[in-house]
Amino acid sequence: METFTLFCANLTILLVFSGAFLVFSVSSAHQPYWRSWSLANFLLALSLGFFALESHLPVVTVFVVPNALLLLGFGVHLNAASQFAGQSAAISRLWIPVAALVVINVPAMIFDSYGIVYVSTNLLVAAMAAMTARIYAGRELGGLMSRYGLVLAFLLMAAEGAIRATHGIALGKAMGAGLSDDVVLTTHLLASLVFVTLAGAFALGIFFERTARQQHDIASRDPLTGLYNRREFDRRLEAMLSARSSASFGVLQLDLDFFKQVNDRYGHVSGDDALVAVADVIRKNLKDGDCLARLGGEEFGVLLPDVDRNGALATAERIRRVVEAMPLAFASEGFRLTVSAGLYHGTGGKLSARSLMQAVDRSLYRSKNNGRNQVSVAEAA
Repeated sequence: METFTLFCANLTILLVFSGAFLVFSVSSAHQPYWRSWSLANFLLALSLGFFALESHLPVVTVFVVPNALLLLGFGVHLNAASQFAGQSAAISRLWIPVAALVVINVPAMIFDSYGIVYVSTNLLVAAMAAMTARIYAGRELGGLMSRYGLVLAFLLMAAEGAIRATHGIALGKAMGAGLSDDVVLTTHLLASLVFVTLAGAFALGIFFERTARQQHDIASRDPLTGLYNRREFDRRLEAMLSARSSASFGVLQLDLDFFKQVNDRYGHVSGDDALVAVADVIRKNLKDGDCLARLGGEEFGVLLPDVDRNGALATAERIRRVVEAMPLAFASEGFRLTVSAGLYHGTGGKLSARSLMQAVDRSLYRSKNNGRNQVSVAEAA
C-alpha cells in the first residue's frame, strides 16, 4: 500500500472521529473528555498533515512543528483518559513534553542531527501512550470491557514509539531530516492506522457501555434513598436461590413502627428526611456484599450472603438498636423511630423467592403483634 494512501486513510479516520467527538461535546458540556478526544484526534491529524508535507517545508518547521503536534495530541489523549476515569486533567502533560522537545531541538539543529529529535519524540510518545493505557486499565473503569480495546491501542503505540526510537538510535547521524519513504514508514503508518481506528471506536464503545450501566443502575435504584428498589432486591434474591449453594444466608425485612405519626405530626418532607436518615444508618451497619433495598413505603429489605445464624441475628439487632437511637433533627426531643424486623436464615433449600418472603413477612408481623421494636426469626417453611 502506498504511503500517500496510508496518510490519507489515517487523516480521514482522525478527522471523522474528531468531528464525531466534537458533536457529542456540544450536548455533553459536563463530560469534558469528549472535547479532549476531539482535540487529540485533530492535533494528531495536523501532525500527520505536516509529516506528509515536510518535503515542502523549511527545515526548522520539520524539526519542530509535526513532532510538537504529535506530543500535544498524545498529551491531550492522556488528559482525556484521566477525565473519563474521574481524575483531574493536568496542563503540564501538554507543555512539559513540548518544552522538552524545544530544548532538544537546539543541539539537534546546531549539529544538524534529526535523529536526536526523532528518538526523543518517540520516547516521549511511548511514555505518554503507556501512561494512557495504564489509566484505561485502572480499577476506576473496572467492569467496562471496551477499555481493553483502548489499552491495546495505546500499548500498541507505546511499543511502536519504542521501536521507532530504537530505529532512530540505530541510524544515528545517517538519518536525514523528516521521514524516509521506505518500508519502515509504511509499517509505522499501518500501525498508526490500527491505533486511530481502535482508539476512536473503543472510545465510543466505552462511553456507551458506561452509559448503559449507569442507566441500568438508575433503573434499579429508589429515587429518594438511593438504595436498590424492590425489583433489584427480588432479582438478587432469585439469583441467590437459583445458585443453590450450600452456604447459608440471611434475608431481613424491616418496617418502621408507627411511621404515619411522622408524616402526620411533622409533614411528608420530614417523613422523606426520616427515610433517608434510616437508609443511611442501616447502610453504615452492613458489610460489603450485603444488599440493602427499599421495598416500598417505610419497608426495607436486606440480603446477607455467606453469614451464619448468629451473624445474621447480630446484624438485625444492631440495625434495630441504631435506628432506635438515631436522632431526628426535625422532631421534638424524645421522639424516636423504632423498627420491627423479620429474619430468615438458611440455605434456601427448595424454597421459592415468594415462599421465602412470605415466611419472612410472617415473622415480621409476629414482631409487630408482640409489641414492635424487635426481631423475629422465620419458622422453617
